[in-house]
Order: sequence, then structure tokens, then C-alpha cells
Amino acid sequence: MALKQRGGEGAKEAGTWERGARVFELLATGDFGDMQLVAGQPPERIPASRVLLAAASAPLARQLRHSGHAGELELPGLSAVAVRAAVAFSCGVRRPFVGLSPADAWAAASLLRNGLGPTADARLDDEDEGPPSPWQSGWRAVLVLVGCLALLAAAVASYWPVKGFNMQVGGMFMDDVMIQRNAVVTNHDMDWKRLWRTDYWGLEMFDPNTWTHKSFRPLVVLTFRWNYWYHGFNSAGFHITNVAMHAGASAQLGFFAYTVLRLPALWSALLAALFAAHPVHSESICYVVGRADIICTQVLMLAIQVYGPCASAAGCGALQGWLRLTLTVILILVAGLCKETGFTFFGLLVGWEALCLTRVRFSGQGGTISRCLRMVVVLVVGAAACAARLWYTQGTQIARMDPYSNPIAASDDSYVRILSYSLVHGLYMKLLVWPWFLCYDYSMDAVPLVRTLQDVRLLCPVAGYLALFQTICLVVLRLRSYSSRSSRMLAEGSAIGIGFFILSFLPMTNILFPIGTLVAERLLYMPSIGMLVIVVCVTYFETRKRLWMQASAWAFLFGVLVFWWTLCYQRVSDWRSVEQITLVDGLKQLRSTRTQFNLANIYLQGQRLDEALVAYQRANSLDPEERDSMPLYHAGQILMYQGQYAEAERHLQKAVAGYFSPLTLHEEEVWHDYGLALWHVGRGMEAVQNFQNAIITNPAFPKGYNNLGCALCMLAMSQQPPNAQAMREGLQQLEQAVILAPGVPLYWRNAAVLLSLAGDRQGANEAWERWRQLDPASVAAVEATGQMPQDCVWEFYFR
Repeated sequence: MALKQRGGEGAKEAGTWERGARVFELLATGDFGDMQLVAGQPPERIPASRVLLAAASAPLARQLRHSGHAGELELPGLSAVAVRAAVAFSCGVRRPFVGLSPADAWAAASLLRNGLGPTADARLDDEDEGPPSPWQSGWRAVLVLVGCLALLAAAVASYWPVKGFNMQVGGMFMDDVMIQRNAVVTNHDMDWKRLWRTDYWGLEMFDPNTWTHKSFRPLVVLTFRWNYWYHGFNSAGFHITNVAMHAGASAQLGFFAYTVLRLPALWSALLAALFAAHPVHSESICYVVGRADIICTQVLMLAIQVYGPCASAAGCGALQGWLRLTLTVILILVAGLCKETGFTFFGLLVGWEALCLTRVRFSGQGGTISRCLRMVVVLVVGAAACAARLWYTQGTQIARMDPYSNPIAASDDSYVRILSYSLVHGLYMKLLVWPWFLCYDYSMDAVPLVRTLQDVRLLCPVAGYLALFQTICLVVLRLRSYSSRSSRMLAEGSAIGIGFFILSFLPMTNILFPIGTLVAERLLYMPSIGMLVIVVCVTYFETRKRLWMQASAWAFLFGVLVFWWTLCYQRVSDWRSVEQITLVDGLKQLRSTRTQFNLANIYLQGQRLDEALVAYQRANSLDPEERDSMPLYHAGQILMYQGQYAEAERHLQKAVAGYFSPLTLHEEEVWHDYGLALWHVGRGMEAVQNFQNAIITNPAFPKGYNNLGCALCMLAMSQQPPNAQAMREGLQQLEQAVILAPGVPLYWRNAAVLLSLAGDRQGANEAWERWRQLDPASVAAVEATGQMPQDCVWEFYFR
């Protein structure tokens, strides 16, 4: 029988001659002859050549050889049209599938790729099941294992600088301070009830008078307590623990890639190393409160590993499946108590089971009911868990959220919010693939609002979402056109990566609810797993049939690993102290109100007042409405210290009406210093009112009582005749200051002066003697002048 050459060039011609050579090899064996294939309803007999079918399909060749010399072969479940098309293909007919329905074309292609029935699938899977287990390869397995571990260890070595970190010496950066203030962490006796009623920062969640962040992560707080009681704050223990947990999460990812995603050992190790050295994770490790993302990821990876056999091609028994589901659900609940994102991964189990139901060619139908029942249970339990979490924390809305942490949420224009959030999504995707510019804060003007579609920055989210949608299309295509079980499982690995990315990325998109930050690099810890799984799985899948392509792709990704490692090492070094990270990011991120505010605080601590004032003013200028109380307040303090009282009063007036975080700035301090500025510009009665506001805000505020007493007494003495009632009220306020803080010499000094002016010589002498006991040097200096002071000393200091 002559072979017809099919159309096409290059690879098609080579394929035709290769098949011709295969025909002659098969004819030489003498094992093949003509036969008839029985297919369709009613059954039709379709003549075929055994040798041509065997030459066209290796799986068919093995099966036909085992079938002996039978003249007929039944093909149940296949239509006669599909079988005729497959026979035509074996004969070299040009375009044999033209005119077929999609179902028949699929059946014909499946017959040629996978052979006949489940037996063929089993034999084919044995030969194409993916990478062999390294434990079955002797000394080569040891070399592979050592190489993989060495690659992972080298990647984790990018965090080597943390061994020199010290929270007590280098300082506690921003939210890390709340670890030290959390009574659950530092108290000698463990208060389990407090653990379950306070948020991540140790603040009461159910006290209407206490501000709360609504972040309920008790299990992570428990690890902080263990760290504290094991080594305290005067060590690198907190950071080393984060690095160890990150290394564990990376190893879990590599093991998951090898056992579930079916990647070869070296590709699995490369995936783990890329995750370990990704520079964007430096914030999750070096910013200690980022531990929540790490532990949540570890627990989720364990849950997925436990559930893996249920979703495998072989499946698992009914009892085993329900036991694994129960354990997996418990682990996901634990992950949700480490970080809220964990609760979304009930969706991954549902999607994974749905993916399993689409394996129409090598999965039997016996497990379909079990899979559907497990999906229903997961949906019900997941919905109940999310509802319980919302009920327990009374929602997710953060009260009094300032417009600086998330200025987009504060915008009244929904169109602007949609465009601006889209830009944020693009920036997150950019950080995942190109983490060149990293910063701990992107508040206020660091990401200006997008107001029109003409804003060129929108190309960033367009590129990101196009890449995601294109990847989804590619993965769907591979899921539909697999040639073996291993091909299908590799394609499913990419699909799992997509699911992992979407489920972890969705909560941080501000689509479901506004979050308390605009861009936070630590939030990318879990989405980066999804992104890297997609990249590595797709790359391996598309290059695995060409050794040179696979080697080139692996080398390219290894180059990316080296580049990321360098960036990560440098970034970790930036985090070695509060001063270092504040200076580095403050000098490169000039458009963020928070970085400029923190930079100014560093200058202020170093008594570099002029530089501090410039940085505070820069922070204020980023908001045209000047609503951020903190830089306004500190700028006002500096101006008042420099004697610019009118300008200080203007800044402090805006500060009392602005937004501030109760975790970093106490409201009574703002009222107090505003009152002090008012006094110095000659508005005494307004000053008294603001001192009173400070005391109303915090009744245990001795500084407020001291300055209120001074203001009332000085106003009383300025009247003719002196106002005796106001004088008595002033002395009462000063007495309260002495009661609250009897060890402060300044209060006794002012009491002696004011009692003397009021004519109470005995009381003045007693206060004077008490002052002498507390501060003999100052008393001696005053007595050396021979004159009794005639005015108060105002209490003022920088915060």
C-alpha cells in the first residue's frame, strides 16, 4: 500500500517519512495484518490496517500487539464516524477530521493518542506518569536530593543579614511596636480569654470605646508569646523564626510541586527557590507582623498536601476521602485564624474537585457522587466559617479609617475608585514579576488617583490582566487536549496555580471590601505562590519535549533566581534597623505621607529640627486638604519650639480637626499643644478651653492639669482686681497634677509660685520644700538670684 504524503512542510514531511520507516519496521515483525473495527450504534464494521494504525499511534501499537490476530476489535462508546476518521488518518488521508462534529473529532484524536479503553490508559500511564521517584534511583537520587536542598538553602541564604537584627537595639518598626504592647505576649500569666477577645494588635474588639483593626489572628499572637518568653526582644529571635518559617513554606511548596503538580525534582526545587528568594517577601520576613502571611501559607500548603490524594487521578477510597476532607477543613479553619485570607481557600477545594470531574478520559464515574458530595460539604462549611468570622468580629469595616492609608476608599467618585483600584492591581502584578522598587509604604500621593481612561498608567493593569487571561486560555486548551494522564496532571498544576493566585489575590483587591492599606508588599506572599506555580508549570509543560528548550528555560529561570536573590539580599539589609529602613525608603519614596512622616521623626529624634520640619511639611503638601494630624502636629511643635507661634497655631488648629491613628498619637496631646500655642498668641480663654478638652479626653493627664492650672491662675492675676474664683480653680487643677504625678519637680515648683501669688505663704513654703527634695540643684540656682519666680513654667516636650 502506497503512502500518501500529507500537505505541509518541515515537521510534517519529517513526520510522514518517520511513519513510513515505522511501517517497514512493523511489517518486518510479521505481527500485523488487516482487521475490522466494530463501532457505532447500530454496529458498523470498518476495515483497517493493523500496521498503519500501529504506525500512526504508539499506544494502539502496544494494544494491537497484545490483542493477537483477532479479525475484529470492538470499540464501545465510539461512533463509526470517529473511527473512520482515525483509520483515514492512519492511511495518510489529507485533513481526515474535516466535517466531523467536535465530539467525533475529539473521540478520534483520543483514540489515536490514548489507545483503546481504560486498559490502554493504565499501560500508557505507567510509561508516561511523569518523573520517576528519586528514591528508586539509588545514588542518583541522593545527588538529586542534595542538589535540590542546596538550591533551596542558597535561596534562603538571601536572608542571612537577619542574624544581626535586634528588635530592642534596632527598634521596633511601626506595627511591630504593638507586639511589645500586647499584654497577651508580655504578661507573665497567659490570659486565654484576652487572646480570644483582642485583635492582632492586642486591642479589645468588643469595647465600643476602643478602636480596633478587626484583624483577628490569635494563633499568630501565640507564636509571638513563645518567641518573647524564649529569648525576649533583645535578640534576632523574632526575625530568625520568620526566616525559618519562610524556609519551611518554600520546602513545602517544592514538595507539593513534586508530588501533586508532577514536576520533576529539579523543576520543583527551582520553584521553591524562586519563592524563597523573591524580593517582595522581604517585608513579610523583616517586618515581624508579616508572620501572619507566612504561617497561614504553611498551614494552607499542609492542607492542600493532605487533600492531594483525593484529587489525584487514582483518587482515594470513600472513607479515606472523608477523613482527608475533615482534616483539610480543620487546617483551613486554622489558617483562617492565622490570617483572614485562609478562609477563601475553601474555594480551592471546590475548584479542584470540579477540575477532577472534567477528567472524562481516564477517571471512572464511580467517584463522581463522592466528589459532588464533598463539594457541597466544603461549600456549606466554608460559607458557615466565613459567616462566623464576620459575626465574631462584628464585620470587617475599620472604624475611623483615615484617607491616607487608603485614599482611594476615601474618594466619593465611584468611577475614580474603579480606575484607581485597577491601577493598584497592576502595581501588585508588576511587583510580582519586576520587584525592582520596593517600599514599606505607598500611602496618599504615592499612587495618585486615576481620573480618566487616558491615564497611561492604566496600561499596567491592562498588561497584567491580559497576561492572566491569556494564561487561563492556554491552560484551558491544555486541559482539553492532553495526550496522557501526566500531561493532564501537569495542565491541572497550572490550573491550581491560577486558583491559588485568584483566591489569595481577591481579598486584597478592595473589590469585596476596602482594606486598611493601599499597597502592601507583604500581602503578595500567597499570590506569589500562584504566580510562580503558573510560570514554572507552563514553562515546563511547553518545553518538556525538547531537551534544549527545557534546558534553556531552566537556565533563564535560574538567571531570574540569581537576580532576585541579589535584590532580596540588598533589601533585607535595608531592614536591619528602624533608622535604616526609614532613611532608605524616606529618601526614595518622596510621594508617600507615611514615609516622609517617619523620616521626619528620625530627624526629630536626632535634634535635626530644620530637616525634620522640611520632611513634615513635605508630608503635609502631599494632601491639598492637609488632613493628616500627625505631620501637622509635629510641624506645629517644631514651629512653637522655634518661637513661630502664629504658624504653629495654624498647624495645630488643622491637627485637632484632622485624622490620626490612636495607636501612634494620643488625642489629648494634640488638644494640649494647640492650647499652648493659643496661649502664646494671646488667646488665653481659647487656650483654657483646649486644655480642658485634653483633660476630658484623658482624665489621667497630669501635663494637662498643670498647664490648665497655670493658664487659669495667670488669667486670674491679669484681671483687676484678681479673679479669686479663677485662682482657686487653677490651684485645684495644679493640685490634681501633683496627685497624679507627685514625683515631677515642675509641678511642685509651679504650685509654690502660684500659692505665693495667691497669698498662701505656708502652702507655698511646703511646696517649695518638696521641690527642693526632688530637684535641689534647680532650687539652689533660683535661690541664688534672691528673687521668687513670678510666673509658671509650661510643660512642653516633643513626642
